[in-house]
Amino acid sequence: MEEGPGSRDVEAFSPKARDTLRRVLIHDLADRDAIASRLLRYRDARGDDWADIIDMLTMYPEARRKVVRVLGEIEVQG
Repeated sequence: MEEGPGSRDVEAFSPKARDTLRRVLIHDLADRDAIASRLLRYRDARGDDWADIIDMLTMYPEARRKVVRVLGEIEVQG
């Protein structure tokens, strides 16, 4: 796997969290926006953080594709 900024951070997530993030990032723009909005409804720091991650990766499609690829590679290795 290619080492890059944040790749070790992603590996620290639980397998379920990595799978969930990967699935969310694969969805189309409207679905990602809806998921981020639902996370913000919880009004807690974790939900806000996850919504920010989804929104940020939506704004940068190349970064989103790279994260999806890294998550898939981690899943295959595990």
